[in-house]
Amino acid sequence: MKASPATIGLGVTMTIGYGTLYYSFSVLAPEIAREFGWGQSFVFGVFSFGLLAGAVAAPVLGRFVDRYGARLVLCLGSVAAALSLALFAVMQNAWQFALITLAAEFISLAVQYDAGFAALAQAHGREARAHITLVTLIAGFASTVFWPLLQWLLTFMTWRDIYLVMAAMNLMIALPIHLALPRTRLTEKPASTAEVESAGVDVDGERRRRMVLMATAFAAGGFVISAVGSTLLVLMRDLGYATTMATLAGSLIGPSQVAARLVEYVRRNLFSPPLTAILAAAAMALGLSMLAGALLAPFAGFALAFAVFYGAGQGLTSIVRGVLPLHYFGATGYGKTMGTLASARIIASAIAPVSVIWLSEVVGPSAGLGALVAASLLAVGATLALTRR
Repeated sequence: MKASPATIGLGVTMTIGYGTLYYSFSVLAPEIAREFGWGQSFVFGVFSFGLLAGAVAAPVLGRFVDRYGARLVLCLGSVAAALSLALFAVMQNAWQFALITLAAEFISLAVQYDAGFAALAQAHGREARAHITLVTLIAGFASTVFWPLLQWLLTFMTWRDIYLVMAAMNLMIALPIHLALPRTRLTEKPASTAEVESAGVDVDGERRRRMVLMATAFAAGGFVISAVGSTLLVLMRDLGYATTMATLAGSLIGPSQVAARLVEYVRRNLFSPPLTAILAAAAMALGLSMLAGALLAPFAGFALAFAVFYGAGQGLTSIVRGVLPLHYFGATGYGKTMGTLASARIIASAIAPVSVIWLSEVVGPSAGLGALVAASLLAVGATLALTRR
């Protein structure tokens, strides 16, 4: 597949969407808390509550995508994202901070993978897999780009000025790219009820079974990814690793993630979407099981093996989120399907960090790590049950 300008453009806008509305928070939130004298727990608590707003937004956004097209959603999302980021720059109190954070996280799905994948599905139908992979390959560098960029900007700008810069990115870079996306929406003719029933399949029952299993797999995977992303250094320290080793392991996750996506892009016809989903879930579970070896002794090999396997699984999981619903349900109604699946995943992701930290503090690091291993095995089991037919 030759990379199209529209697909590359979406990769750029997804990078901006995640960089300005998600990854920026961990850099700028401490600056905000310091200026207003707020506790870190309040600031990040508001952010976690804001993530839950996405669970409400996802089904609404999905229906809007199906009815009006992903292009319009992405364009309106860029404008709304710019407005919310600009409001951060002028806020004056805790109530304003809380309301703007909720609004920003509600809006974020309109400029991140859910809307971007829908645009590709509407343009390319079941052939969107390679395009989805390329977008995740580009946007996988969002944290790599934005964390150092924001740290550098803080050396000569205030956090308020940086929010204005990020608003301008959405308005002057992302919005023109979204406006240039093709208007055409591809629709598929679904198999008739008679055709499916003649094959001995209960249409509604089979779809419901697939949705439940897919939602379970995505939610369990989202729980793991959210918890590891926010608590890994703390968890590894409690397991007995030195800060340098924990940092090294964490830094290997990104390259492993990108490497897995690159292999998937180059050899995208090697595995079917269901098999890719199994490999993604199994790699994450294997990586966490390797880290569990540190309960016996915190050997460096356990940490490094964890980073490689877990990173590869996480990299493929982002692709699976887009291609698996397309494989089983097609492009028709893709937005609604993605919205429904996203709700369960977002809720699990929002409660994951506090749950794992609480277990680690109250029971011990083995309990926190055990919760992650259990969630990863649940993702494996749900994926196997989904794909067994």
